Amino acid sequence: MPPVETVTSLQNPRVKRLVKLRRRRHRAGEGLVLLDEPRVIRRALDAGASPRELYTCAPHLAEDPEIARLAEELAAAGAEVVDLAPHVMAKAAYREDPAVLLALVAMPGTALDALALPGDALVLVLENVEKPGNLGAIVRTASGAGVHAVLACGDGADPWNPNALRASTGAVFSVPVAVAETAEIMAFLRERAIRLVAADPKARDAYPDLDLTGPTAFLLGAEDRGLTAGMAASADLACRIPMNGAADSLNVSVSAAILVYEARRQRDASRLTP
Repeated sequence: MPPVETVTSLQNPRVKRLVKLRRRRHRAGEGLVLLDEPRVIRRALDAGASPRELYTCAPHLAEDPEIARLAEELAAAGAEVVDLAPHVMAKAAYREDPAVLLALVAMPGTALDALALPGDALVLVLENVEKPGNLGAIVRTASGAGVHAVLACGDGADPWNPNALRASTGAVFSVPVAVAETAEIMAFLRERAIRLVAADPKARDAYPDLDLTGPTAFLLGAEDRGLTAGMAASADLACRIPMNGAADSLNVSVSAAILVYEARRQRDASRLTP
């Protein structure tokens, strides 16, 4: 796995390009995602992501056979290999703790028309969930609960932000995630007869009181403002998560977890009922 280049200068064009790829517009412009955590890189590779470039650091490879094996797999999958000096790796990586590998992979498609949903679809719709860490945590929950797709719209709809990638632990490569305008998402769900359930702390019904066994999309908004009036009005039903203490709301990723796991519980129970 000989590198095509060894970079020792922080002024190298490759390094400047890696730093730029932390920004959304540069990622979108190149159609590439920057990964700097081995677990995320492994899950991306296992999910079929297409690696384009691999940035190694020779001392790290010598110290960790597992990292060395991952690097060999990426190179075998077609990634161009470039070696970075330790101080250059520290500059190029997004994470504060020392990165051992950097990988550039092709950005998976995020178009609605690329999604294929089953008849009993379970979907999460996120409107204006601005914090990338929350978005990533929700996708991680979606993976665990068997959610069929996560649809994001409005401010902060960037599943490829480095913080979203890390919070998802790489689940963004295995859970279908689509980014679109609100109207497009609503039309997509209506065309498929998926019932829209808005999360609303003022709703009459508590979430366990609803039948969630059919095709369902939960609508969740920003923690401080909730859903916009237009999104809330488009829902077929609304539900609340009972709050018994001083707090009047939960973190949006916690709310998403409660709702989708209740839907999963009901669906599993219905399959066991004679």
